[in-house]
Amino acid sequence: MYKWLTETPFSHRGLHGSKIEYIENTLSAFHAANAKGHGFECDILLSKDNRAMVFHDVDLNRLTDHSGKIQDFTAEQLSKFKLKNSHDTIPTLAKVLTNIHRNYPILIEIKGDQGKPNVIAQTVYEEIQDYAGPLAIMSFYPDILLWFQKNAPNVPRGLVATSINENDMPKEYFSIDMQKSLIDDLNVDFIAYDIKALPNDVTEYCRDKHIAVLTWTVRTEELRQKAILYTDNSIYENLDL
Repeated sequence: MYKWLTETPFSHRGLHGSKIEYIENTLSAFHAANAKGHGFECDILLSKDNRAMVFHDVDLNRLTDHSGKIQDFTAEQLSKFKLKNSHDTIPTLAKVLTNIHRNYPILIEIKGDQGKPNVIAQTVYEEIQDYAGPLAIMSFYPDILLWFQKNAPNVPRGLVATSINENDMPKEYFSIDMQKSLIDDLNVDFIAYDIKALPNDVTEYCRDKHIAVLTWTVRTEELRQKAILYTDNSIYENLDL
């Protein structure tokens, strides 16, 4: 187990939300997390020219004044798009890694929504392989984790999971039995599980095997106490920790 996975909380998409002025997945939000002595989680999608962009949604309209999908634009174009009510723009992963404090850990969630698991995995690896700070990748998508297992086994990797089907991912991704199988087959270093679905057999299985259990997204004091009881660390939002 990597000790740093459990030693400091991770702010979800950086420190942002109703209690702070910063927008999610921005350099400002990441700097704010580090200023508290916390790590952060961020999301990765691909641009039109297959650069790793730090952004959560495939569609641009929630956080910018632009329409269309992130893959409709190059990294150079996206890096000029200002986020709503903010001076921040959409950063590349490379820009984030060269501008944040390397003493604090990073969780990089690699999104599979664009259907290019090998491309996005390799792109992220090319950006992170020379990074000197504590860093791990994680994903809902087994093909992305499999790429790292085969090609970059020294990069810590985690399975993001839930048993609550609230989106368009394949139904088998929500299966407790499949998740336990993936933990073994992919030899993951940690799991990041939906706080709403705790406790469950998967997280207990991980704890029995001394695999770190993280949970998302912890947004209330009640959920924080639940996380303390059932997991090793929290990915939090809108909490004064």
